[in-house]
Amino acid sequence: MLTLTLDELLAYTDEERGKWRTWLEEHPAALGLRLQPDGRFATVADLIDHIFLVEARHLARLRGEPVPDASGVAPGDAVALFAYAGRTRDALRTYGTKLGDDESQLPRTFTVQSGTVRMTPRKLLFHICLHEVRHWAQIALGIRQAGLDPPGNHDLFYSSAID
Repeated sequence: MLTLTLDELLAYTDEERGKWRTWLEEHPAALGLRLQPDGRFATVADLIDHIFLVEARHLARLRGEPVPDASGVAPGDAVALFAYAGRTRDALRTYGTKLGDDESQLPRTFTVQSGTVRMTPRKLLFHICLHEVRHWAQIALGIRQAGLDPPGNHDLFYSSAID
């Protein structure tokens, strides 16, 4: 059976983050582009903050810690936002390496904004990666609709993270 590991998905999302971080350094005004004028994540910066905060929130749930309400990063501060993401990702990797295979398969109940859900830590870890990938695609669409070209090829097909 073919498998895809958490390490491979994390490497792929790390690669994507790197492309976006570099691109946003070159196009800082793009952080303010409107994505959902009346929605939860009005700007590119808001949606990126959401991506990284969700990772931190789910990691806290996995570790049984208090769940943060906010990233604490000033709106539009890409340097601080990606630094926050890097710290969270390092902690997620550490958690993943310490999580045993048996423990990763034991269902737990997690409290989220919409109520409680029961799932394995394995499923929640993979969700973190897929959640991020979906939102980067939304950001890429918004960037294109604003008349800009997003950075590089984003499909897993082009990634050097997975052979």
